[in-house]
Amino acid sequence: MANQSTATRPMRLQTLITSQSLALLGDAAVLFAWMTAAVLCDRGSGLAGAHRAWANVFSLVAGPVGWTLHLAPRLWEWIKSLRNTEPDSAGYERTAHGIMAAALERGASDIHIEAKEGGYAVRFRQVGLLREHMKVHRRAGEMLVSVFKVFAELNTAEKNQLQDGRFRWTDPKSGHVLDVRVSTSPALSGEKMALRLLNRPASLLNLNKIGLGPAACEAIRRHLRQPEGLVLVAGPTGSGKTSTSYALLQEVSVPSVNTVTIEDPVEYALPNATQIGINPKMGVTFESSLRTVLRQDPNIIFVGEMRDPESFKIGVRAAMSGHLVISTMHARDTVGALTTLRNLGIDPQVLGAAVRLLISQRLVRELCPACRVWSPPDQDTVEFFSHPSCRVALPDRVASPSPTGCAKCEQGFVGRVGVFEIMRIDSRIRTWVVNGGAEDELRQSLAAGGFVDLRSDTCEKLAAGQIWIDDAVRALGMHEG
Repeated sequence: MANQSTATRPMRLQTLITSQSLALLGDAAVLFAWMTAAVLCDRGSGLAGAHRAWANVFSLVAGPVGWTLHLAPRLWEWIKSLRNTEPDSAGYERTAHGIMAAALERGASDIHIEAKEGGYAVRFRQVGLLREHMKVHRRAGEMLVSVFKVFAELNTAEKNQLQDGRFRWTDPKSGHVLDVRVSTSPALSGEKMALRLLNRPASLLNLNKIGLGPAACEAIRRHLRQPEGLVLVAGPTGSGKTSTSYALLQEVSVPSVNTVTIEDPVEYALPNATQIGINPKMGVTFESSLRTVLRQDPNIIFVGEMRDPESFKIGVRAAMSGHLVISTMHARDTVGALTTLRNLGIDPQVLGAAVRLLISQRLVRELCPACRVWSPPDQDTVEFFSHPSCRVALPDRVASPSPTGCAKCEQGFVGRVGVFEIMRIDSRIRTWVVNGGAEDELRQSLAAGGFVDLRSDTCEKLAAGQIWIDDAVRALGMHEG
């Protein structure tokens, strides 16, 4: 019996050693798997900085808790991509119609669909500034571009060539019809698409909301009450001439009068007007349309832009024959516009009698009143106010945009506002037109009579904190009159 006990002792010891070895191997395997999972989660982590460091601590101490923290952002992105994925083309078409409806509701003039890192951004241009409407993942963005291409009958397979087209879209709620011009272009990050919305509701425009003061609004309304005459809005390209013209038309276009517009293209919809879009391929030009319109018993005629002597001569003749004619032209200011008119070869007596009102303007960004920053005037402001034509005293403080903006604005700005110069044609100006004096003579005469020119109106808005000096200099220049 003693010998049997002695013989079984090594066997028990060997079994014990084997069990301990297996346990150690099991612990080592668990530790290896634990550390491997921690390293892999760190490599694929969606966290950064201190958050990532704390997640590493939890990975070592609490295992699955740390791993979950590392991978939670990745999981959330995957869930969002699944949520944003439309199952079929009908879903993307609904999204496209929703974008159009939102743009119409917000009064946007353009829609930009742009490829960005990781997806596409849809942005609206509202009052001159681009604002982001939504973001979608890359597949959804490409499908949206394809949907709009189908609307405009463009080649959906071609992504490396410039393409242009147009289509009509009807708002299902209001029934309003938009003409949409589509342009695509290849870019490094993906195809870019821009949509220009035309025939927008003109009710969005109002004479009191474009930057005119109460006295200027009343003076304009007084001249618009006259049944005949030529009213011209002058300025460079992009200065808001068409918008101001529609604000004027909103004042006079009522059901009791016959209003006709001739435009290229029709940018706003007037409910009480007949609107004609220019189409040179079909023989519909400004000159031919204006001649035809004069035979249709109009009271008010709006010509989108007078570009050549023939257009001006027909417009002057219409103004002299009992029609109120509103149009736009390219000119630096009101005096420059008069000089241009005088050089067209039109009889000065007729020209002086036909023109009733001249408006010159520029567009500048409007500061957010909630977050603008006030400070003493800098050297640019002092120099801008010291111009000989400025009739406004240098203020103690001027405003600038907030570096961060606020919830009510876009990077410190709330849109755009006009700066204006209103010239009412009186006997003194008619005499200058007929006699052919120099521009400086008229400018001096106007200044002596208290005329508020573009620079003075700009300085008034600067002193009120409505606009920024950098935008004022960009619009008018530092030393130009």
